[in-house]
Amino acid sequence: MRRKVIQDLANTLCQMLVGWRMREDLETLAALPDGELIVDALAGTARHEQAGPVTLHIAGELQAWLTERAGARQIPIQDINSAEVTATIRTDRVATNRQQVVSFDFSVRSVIATEQCQYIGKLHEVHHWHSRAASQN
Repeated sequence: MRRKVIQDLANTLCQMLVGWRMREDLETLAALPDGELIVDALAGTARHEQAGPVTLHIAGELQAWLTERAGARQIPIQDINSAEVTATIRTDRVATNRQQVVSFDFSVRSVIATEQCQYIGKLHEVHHWHSRAASQN
């Protein structure tokens, strides 16, 4: 059962990264170049492959959730060696006026490593984000 629980944690981390809690960070991501975003779900930190460390609300959310869920499932957090969520982010697949709309394409992979195994979750999802700028029409 422990194997299934940790696999579920890995799958859920991917879903959470692109879920509703990410909305607070979309403006920050829109200002970054396309590329990989790596979130360390144990440390609650994020970094962009080109821009370096990035402050994101979702990083702390993933850390808090992972700690709480592991505890609730009686998995000591220290039994998890690493928990990284990597998102390849593209904003150029749909041409938009970036002052008004940014189309995000997320390919997400999570890896939770323990002494025994690595648990991998994957997700591909497209989200559209609309800025607060008034339309020019």
